[in-house]
This record gives sequence, C-alpha cells and structure tokens, in this order.
Amino acid sequence: MKVRIIGVLVLSAAAVALTAEQQPGSPPSARKERVNQSGTPGVLRPLRRTPPTTFTTDTDGITLPDDGTAIDPNTGARYRRGELLVQFHEGASASARVQALQAGRASRVPRTLVKDWELVALDPRADLAQAMETFRGLESVRDVSLNYLVTAQQFRPNDENYSLQWNFPLINLPSAWQINRGGSDDVVVAVIDSGLNTVNDTLVFVGPLVGQVPAVFSTVPDLVTAGRIVSPFDFVYDDDIPVDLDGHGTHVAGTIAQLTNNNVGVAGVAFNVKLMPLKALSSDWDSILAPGNPGGSMAVVAEAIRYAADNNAKIINLSLGGEGSAPVVREAIQYAVGKGAFVAIAAGNAGDDGNPTEYPAAYGGEINGAMTVGAVNRALQRAEYSGFHSYVEICAPGGELTSIFDYNNGVTQVGYDVDEVLDFVPPIVKLAAVRAGFRPRFDRFELRPMQGTSMATPHISGVAALLYSQGIRSPLAIEEAIKKFARPLGLRADECGAGLVDARRALRGLGLSR
Repeated sequence: MKVRIIGVLVLSAAAVALTAEQQPGSPPSARKERVNQSGTPGVLRPLRRTPPTTFTTDTDGITLPDDGTAIDPNTGARYRRGELLVQFHEGASASARVQALQAGRASRVPRTLVKDWELVALDPRADLAQAMETFRGLESVRDVSLNYLVTAQQFRPNDENYSLQWNFPLINLPSAWQINRGGSDDVVVAVIDSGLNTVNDTLVFVGPLVGQVPAVFSTVPDLVTAGRIVSPFDFVYDDDIPVDLDGHGTHVAGTIAQLTNNNVGVAGVAFNVKLMPLKALSSDWDSILAPGNPGGSMAVVAEAIRYAADNNAKIINLSLGGEGSAPVVREAIQYAVGKGAFVAIAAGNAGDDGNPTEYPAAYGGEINGAMTVGAVNRALQRAEYSGFHSYVEICAPGGELTSIFDYNNGVTQVGYDVDEVLDFVPPIVKLAAVRAGFRPRFDRFELRPMQGTSMATPHISGVAALLYSQGIRSPLAIEEAIKKFARPLGLRADECGAGLVDARRALRGLGLSR
C-alpha cells in the first residue's frame, strides 16, 4: 500500500480520535481477491540435496518501481518516505492534535497504534526535517520519529524426518516433552512475520505493476489444521488472509508449532498450541504484486503487536528487526507484556557486518517479560552473523549454513519449493518472469534448512508456550525461568546472555504439573 496525499487534508476532531469499531490499517492501492475456495492442501516434495533450477530471463527495459522508502543518512536505516510517527502528550485534546497536524502539514493515517501514537503522512511538498522540527516544537507533541522499516531476521540460503532436527536435542527438548508433551490448545502464539497460508485458494493479485496475477495458495502440510488458526490478519493487504509470499513466516511458525509424533514431516516445539499468524513483513513478491505496500514499517509492526495482545495472544514471536529506533514498537511491546503476553525478539544478523544496534531487539533487555534472542550454531558457538550486545538475554539454535541445502547445520522446517517461487533470483528477474508469463506457486513445499536469529527466536517462543501451558502465566516469570535454568556455554554475556535455553530444566524447575 502506498499512501497518497493530495494537498493538505484538514481533519475534524472526530477524525483524529480512534473508535472501537475501527478496523486495522487502511485500504491498499493493490489488493488480492479470492476466486476459488475449493483448493487442496499443499504438496511436500521429497528431500532435496541438489541446487535449485537456474532461472534467467531478459530484464532489458524493465525497472523496479519506487518502493516508497528512503535511507536515513545518519543511521543507514531505511524508512517509509513521507511518513512520521508522532506521540502526543497524554490528555492532548482532539483540537490540539488537529492543529498539530496542520502545523506539520500532515494528515493522519488510520492505524490502531498504542497510547497516544499516531502515524501521519506529510504533504508531498513538505520538507521531512522541517516537519520533524515543527512537531518537536509543539506543546501537544511528546515525541516524533521516522517510520523505520524492519526485515525478517534470517540468512538465505536457508525438514522430511525428525533426525534432521539436531536443534531440538541441543535444547533438551525430547526430555522436556516427557514433562509437557507439546503444550496445550488454550495457548495462542502470535507469529508477526511474512504470513502463513490459512486457505486453499487461488488468489488474484491486482496491482499497477503487473495487472492481474493469479497465484495458487495451499495450507502447509502438517501445520495448519481445522480449528488451529486464531484471529489471523494481513496488515499488508488489509484482510484476514495473511498469505506468505516468502516462506519465512511459515518456517518460523513450523519451529514453534509443527504437528509432531504423527509420522508426517518434522516436529515443532509446542505442537499443541494455536497460532495467530499476522502478516506484517513484505517480501520480494509482495513488492512486485503490491509496490509501495506498508509491510515491514514500524507502524505496521506496532499495530500487529497491539492486535495480538488485544486478541488474547499469550506468546508473541518477533523474528524481525532493523537499524532504525522505534519507540512506538517499544511501547507496543510494553502494552503486550502489560496484557500478559511474553514477547521473544530476534537479536539481528549483522554480527559479522559492523554489529549495529538493532530494533526492536534493543528493547528486550529493558522490558521485563520480553527477551532478545541470539543464535548459536551446532557447535554451540555464537553463529558468526548473530548480533552481540548487552541486550542479548538468551541464545537458541539458529544454524550456520555452508551450502543451500545443508541439513547438517541449518535449522530445518517446511518452506516453499524454491523452484516454484524463484527463491534465489533478484527481484527484477522475478518481475521480468511474471511479465513473461511465469506464475509463482505457493502450494508446493519442501524441507528447508535456514539460518538466522529468526530461526533461534521461535525456539524461545515455543519453550515459553510450554511454560505457559504449565501454569506460568506471568511474562516476567517465563523470562526468569528461561534465564535461571539456561545452560551456560562459556560465551561472553553480550553474545549469549544467560546461556542456551534448556527446555527440560526450565519446565522441571518451575513447571506446576507433570
């Protein structure tokens, strides 16, 4: 979705105030439509150990569209151009807010954020720096920030049997299952990510770049079952079908909750819980089918966190991050913890590339009931890419690949068949392929080894779900249990915090029942 502003929009006081009936987000310029509701579940291909098919096409004369973002020269972080996050002082009147928007030559974008935060769009003629300075000088305004972007915390390249999942014995999970066999279905885990297919449908994407593009979607074998999905939402397309056009959200959800002990596929940590898939991240395919969409912006992530908390999610997984600070996301996390939800946050994947401070990872250390998660490899060393900072509180297996299908060292779960989605080609080649008649299929799956703090974080979310099902209902108590019974690795505190999560020790130490 690209927000378009024509002139200066003067808002009434009623337009500024949020109402209880207001739905998340605002209508996108590109959309997806259901045309077939009689599809079939997806197909899982046999285990692959060969490279994907090479796909090339003529890209001459094709350019990618403006994605509506820019780079902050002070931090190098990418943000949504023409948008600001403005926090008003508590008690600021509706008229004061209207006056502030007029002074900043901005209009309100209808997103349901936390406390007194508002997402605003600037007049196209307004200067960004000047607008921020104007807002900061107003008595009604407490804070203002750019709407920075976050991305999925993974590395590419990135399961058909349990023997591939070396990561689960590493955290003592098989022994933990003897205490608690996969959690309980009264626990809802929200996965705020690139989405998860919840329908077996053909969807038609309608957008300015490629016209109408039909795509086949299917639910993931052994993951999405009847009654398992709770309050799904797509904050990129503004509907309740959070399709995954990337595979990252699918992989993360699998580590948390893939069905287990049923002779199919691979295992998940907390395989009895319910899932709340919330699409907040954008992928290459999203950008091609819906250029300028809001996916990955801090505003969308904050909105998704609040939505999860308001819809009774008790565990929230954030395998995402970026280099731009996001006080609105920090407050959304605090809001969620205040409503009884434990939050797991990926530490970031730039430990071998300058090790910048990443957000919302930096907030985990300061919020009781939220944890920032670093990654270790199979040898129990910090994965080279894993960010190391004082805010890293715990570690979990994140993998460290030596090749695309390195099942020995990657974290393996179900993902898309790489040939069906052109996984390892640049966006411009994907665009050219669609214009040449190629249609991506999101109903063909295979076992994918992946690496990243994104892959580490759902281990913590899964263990937290097991603890919650044992009766540990306080987010802080869950955090303390995970830390207290972690396995020391001899790594620096900024690399691994309290150590490697130990699922059995955590459950045995604070579990209320066997």
